[in-house]
Amino acid sequence: MSGDAVSANTGDRQVSARTHPGLILGIARFYYDPRGAMRGVLDSQPSEPRLLAYIMIAAMVLLAGRLVQLSFAGGEQVLASSLAQTVSLLFFMPLACYGLAALGTWVSRKFGGVGNWSNGRAAFFWATLVSSPVTTGAALFQVVLGTDGLAHQVVGQIGSVFLAWALAVCFAETFGFKRVLLVLAFMLGVVLAMIFGMWALLK
Repeated sequence: MSGDAVSANTGDRQVSARTHPGLILGIARFYYDPRGAMRGVLDSQPSEPRLLAYIMIAAMVLLAGRLVQLSFAGGEQVLASSLAQTVSLLFFMPLACYGLAALGTWVSRKFGGVGNWSNGRAAFFWATLVSSPVTTGAALFQVVLGTDGLAHQVVGQIGSVFLAWALAVCFAETFGFKRVLLVLAFMLGVVLAMIFGMWALLK
């Protein structure tokens, strides 16, 4: 390999490192510059093992919050519930995320988005990862609030709302959509359509 090629590769790695400063700083950046953080992830060209690590770390963060909730709830089924949550979050959640990322990528490309399947996984997994601390924080706050009351219910929805917004931001940046709110509105429309469809089938 020529010296120019080596210099070029080194320069590319340095640019990627500056753009995507690492996991913790990258997550922190998302909270004040969400589209820039997502662009940093894409520019760093994450490998499949790194994408898998994103979703597994998110699952472990979510599991930690759920286990704390279960431990404070008490009862005879704490151990069984903890095992069920562990299997669900560490095994079934990653599988579901791969499927949902593929669906999101397919829909985005059908509506004129520019990006490949790996980009779609990066968007979905990164959104899930940056949302996991918010969801876990809300779960821990629910423990403080107790199990009853409107505040407990409202706090319980914070993680879902943040995840929906994060997915809209990440998919908008990844596939070249300018308006995040339109992406979010479309996502909510799909969810409502699915809920209505299930209700109609079960009616």
